[in-house]
Amino acid sequence: MTGAAYEIGALCAIDQFLEQKTVNEFDSYVGTSAGALVGACLANNITPRTLLSVLDSSTLGIDQLEPHHLFALNFPSIFTRLQYLPFGMSGMMSQFFSGKGLSLLEMLEHLAPSLPSGIYDGRALERYVRAALEMPGRTNHFHALDRELAIIATDLDTGDRAIFGHGDLANIPISEAVAASAAIPFVYRPMRINGRDYIDGGIRGTVSLDVAVEAGAELIVCINPLVPFDNSDHEPGQAISDGGVLQIGHQVFRTFIHAGLHYHIKQIRRRHPKVDIILIEPSRNDRLMFRDSAMNYHSRTEIARHAFETVSTHLQDHFDYYRQLLGKHGIKISGERIHQDLIDLEKYGDDVEAIRSIMMGDGALSQSPPDLAHSLAELERVIGRMDDAS
Repeated sequence: MTGAAYEIGALCAIDQFLEQKTVNEFDSYVGTSAGALVGACLANNITPRTLLSVLDSSTLGIDQLEPHHLFALNFPSIFTRLQYLPFGMSGMMSQFFSGKGLSLLEMLEHLAPSLPSGIYDGRALERYVRAALEMPGRTNHFHALDRELAIIATDLDTGDRAIFGHGDLANIPISEAVAASAAIPFVYRPMRINGRDYIDGGIRGTVSLDVAVEAGAELIVCINPLVPFDNSDHEPGQAISDGGVLQIGHQVFRTFIHAGLHYHIKQIRRRHPKVDIILIEPSRNDRLMFRDSAMNYHSRTEIARHAFETVSTHLQDHFDYYRQLLGKHGIKISGERIHQDLIDLEKYGDDVEAIRSIMMGDGALSQSPPDLAHSLAELERVIGRMDDAS
């Protein structure tokens, strides 16, 4: 949830940065985990402003993303696995009374067969995505998209990377691919598709930039929402380990993701020096991004606003660099809208309605309700594309 919210906020900022182009006009999209959901929407011409609105309300035929879409308990697996509990208990008691002793880890080994394959069932997310993509003007099929989409998951039985949208996996519905890519191990049950089980694509690496490179990409924009937190200057008693096992787990998860991503980018740059890669990610000392778990639902709007503000500031501070880099690829940028957005964000502080209007508008605060501001911005975007085409 944190990853999706950050990506949406960052994409809103990038959209404001581009002149005569939008993030819905990239040649291809490659998504993993939360990026699979966002990428599938972008490829379907669903704008980041629409996704931002969906975090808090229903809009343009897409229902609000709510907890029951993400956290549907895996009851079938829970009930099925409980039948193994008596055997586990019997084995545990036999070992205990045999005098061999019984450690905590050995107890868990005996009970493991009775544990479910995941706490939640990703089929609820699949149904949500399917309903959104089957609306008129959208598609739930890779081959019907105007732009290329690749969704990355991991085949549980082989450990191999699975690329939905390519080869034998090209005919799988996009909604099923999204649910498979987002099936975080132990949190979600593996997504079974055509007799095979798939889990989170991040297990084989956060991103798969090589998929885009092999398709001919010369410019790649990569958004990574999770980085390890630099807590080296902490106060006494404020070390990460002092926060307990969850804080340690958060740091380990982020370190795993970050290290794999940067190694992958290093290899891509070494093998393909002519490919330009723009990496957008939080700073290592971003305490807000480390405060909550990656599955925290209630901080979604705050994370999206934070991403929009920090990415906008980054793009503005490095404007000359990005103007030169993107200019090589025939892409024009402007800092005027971002500059105005940052002024408005500072002016209106924590006014939630004003913040939504700023992020859904187009470079100047709209006094209209956020949903109307969003609709007007979308209409202006469509008219602008028609003018460019003519």
